[in-house]
Amino acid sequence: MIRNTTQYDEADLINTVENMDDIKMKNQKFVGSWELQEWTIESKDGRIESPFGKDAIGRITYEGNGNMSVQIMRNNRPQFPSEDPLQGQPDEIVIAFKGFIAYSGNYDVDFNSKQVVHQIKISSFPNWVGQNQIRKFEFNEDKLTLSTDFIGSNKHKLVWRKIDF
Repeated sequence: MIRNTTQYDEADLINTVENMDDIKMKNQKFVGSWELQEWTIESKDGRIESPFGKDAIGRITYEGNGNMSVQIMRNNRPQFPSEDPLQGQPDEIVIAFKGFIAYSGNYDVDFNSKQVVHQIKISSFPNWVGQNQIRKFEFNEDKLTLSTDFIGSNKHKLVWRKIDF
């Protein structure tokens, strides 16, 4: 009886390892750095805007160990007169903050629901710290599209292109 239980446990372990390998292979599609191609926000009335302009720049990185980070900014943001970022004037700080968003943390992928969950640990927007941001995903050749359902009156769509180093 003990022997059968042991054999069952070994078979279970083999299946678990095979499933983990399958998950790792699927996650490999995410792993790497991606460059922002487009970020649009669609309102419920159908209007589409590019919040940081059509020339916004950004990068999202997914690591094989489950860490992720993203940074997006308005292109050509005005520079501060001071070289010290802590010496910006209130109006300069507002413009800089409104033209930049970044966060990092961990991620989990659910290929059945085609969703990736960003578990935020650090964020330029303090309200997101400790929250999960859920994104639908779609791969198309070297592009990754992340999108949201409506959050309030808007839904977001970000298109990323894989960076080859």
